[in-house]
Amino acid sequence: MDLDETPEIRIGLALGGGAVRGAAHVGVLEVLDRAGLEPAVITGTSAGALVGALYAAGKPPSEILKLAQTLRWARLVRPARTRKALFETSKLGLFLETALDHATFDDLRLPFAAVACDLATGEEVVMRDGSVAQAVLASAAVPGVFPPVDRDGQMLVDGSLVNIVPAGVARRLGADIVVAVDVSGPLPRRPPATILHIMVAVSTLQPGGTGTLAKDADLVLSPEVDGYAFWELSRIGEFEQAGRSATEEALPLLRALTEAAAARKLWERTRQPTATQTSSSIP
Repeated sequence: MDLDETPEIRIGLALGGGAVRGAAHVGVLEVLDRAGLEPAVITGTSAGALVGALYAAGKPPSEILKLAQTLRWARLVRPARTRKALFETSKLGLFLETALDHATFDDLRLPFAAVACDLATGEEVVMRDGSVAQAVLASAAVPGVFPPVDRDGQMLVDGSLVNIVPAGVARRLGADIVVAVDVSGPLPRRPPATILHIMVAVSTLQPGGTGTLAKDADLVLSPEVDGYAFWELSRIGEFEQAGRSATEEALPLLRALTEAAAARKLWERTRQPTATQTSSSIP
């Protein structure tokens, strides 16, 4: 390889949980695609797992947004007949399988990981094989709202409880630069009115998330989504615009980060002895 050739920089995108506020992730992806800064690695928790999985499966942001705009709670969930949760998710599972074309992780065009929480141990579970739809369902299984997902003998619930924005996971998947998107924000200006609203809101209140992101990510995007509630499907357009605006504002910094990372890689490459130099130095 030519030592002067500009190295390829792998951008990792970590998409956080936040229920319907996750529509902001679509705006982020739209701007990155348009700017020629498409992620090479993607990770997600809860709503971020859904958007990330769709993108990793090859769905363009415009198609993901259209899909999101068709969502209606009444079509996806219905009251549960068990004591494990308020709602059962068979319809939601079928919707995810269809939207993702019944893909496994091996079918995806990009490396992708979804994060869940093991209900028995409280530990983070990073899912990278098997059914993508099942992994997304587990990552978004808000305790008490949706039932836990039995996956490989583990009872899994919403990953927001342990890693609301999985930036460190993106780094471990080989990203040179990690962009984290935090859509949890503060509680909405309109306070929760029902037990469902309260449980969804609580699932995003992960202590210490800001400090972890500062350590694991090179750039943290925080779209202005706090004006609306986590559960308002009617606000998908506003959330998407918030993601777009935050990313457009950060583009100059992201370009600078990629240029600096490329320069560092090139410098490190020139510091490594070539095979000829190594052999000639042997007495």
